[in-house]
Formats: sequence, C-alpha cells, structure tokens
Amino acid sequence: MPARLRRFNLKLAAAFLLAFATLLAQDITNFLTPDVARVGARLACRCGGCKNTVGDCPMLRCSYTDPMRHRIYEMKQHGASDNEIVNAIVREGGVAVLSSPQPLGIFVWLMPGIALLLGFLVYTSYVRRNRKTPEPLTAGDQSIIDRFRTQIDRELDESAAPRRGGADARK
Repeated sequence: MPARLRRFNLKLAAAFLLAFATLLAQDITNFLTPDVARVGARLACRCGGCKNTVGDCPMLRCSYTDPMRHRIYEMKQHGASDNEIVNAIVREGGVAVLSSPQPLGIFVWLMPGIALLLGFLVYTSYVRRNRKTPEPLTAGDQSIIDRFRTQIDRELDESAAPRRGGADARK
C-alpha cells in the first residue's frame, strides 16, 4: 500500500473518530442524573408530542426536555435545591409546567362541574318559583280536545285491526 494512501486512511479514521467523539460529548443522557430525574418528575414535558414528565420523556432530542434537563443539571451543580429549581421554572412558565396540579389547580379542574351544578340549581329554583297553576279549560277548548280525542281513538282502532293483503292495503 502506498504511503500516500496510508496517510489518507489515517486522516479519514481521525476525522471519523473526531466526529464520533463530538457526538458522544453532546449526548443528552449525560445530564440525566438521579437528581435531574427527581426534579424533572415534577415538571411536565411541554413539547406537544408526549404526555410525559421532563424526568422520563423518552423522545430523543426533545425540543423541550433536553434544554430543561441541561438547565436543571446546571442549577444542581450550583447547589440549588429541588424546590428552588421548580419554583424558578414555575415563575417563568407558570403553573402549566407542573406535571400534577397543585391544591389551587385542583379547584380549577373541578370548577366547571361546580359551575354546572350551581347553574342547574339556580335554574330549577327559578322554574319552581315562577310555576303557575294551569288555567281551567273553556267550553270551546274542551270541545276541540274532545273532537280530536275521538279522531285519535278512531285512527288507533283502525291501525289495531289486522290488515289484509300486506303492502297493497296501504294504497
């Protein structure tokens, strides 16, 4: 093998190893320590593609989880406690970043049902309060009802009688 080709192969191998080392240095799992997983379990992944927490999001190169894990890792390296980290992230992103609702959050989750119940109670009390007794029927109204009642009874008697000829009897 000529020396020139051997040098080219060594350069190619060195470039490959350098590229591979760069990829390994940027591995996102380096930041997933037990401390990061514990704090991340309290924060929801907000990438829109999953319903996991920052601590257990399985997506590779997740657009939300990776920077958040790196941030938690750095804050842990500076000596911040779990509550301090969570509080700092909640101050920036609101309570929507939490993976489970807080006590006030539970009230917010239950409020639509409570509002529906209150509305139903107000409506039923309004209807009961404003209910009127029916007015007695006049002689004219009673005669119309009797005329239709006899017509209804006659039509029901006709439909109860057995038909002859099947579909031809309808014509």
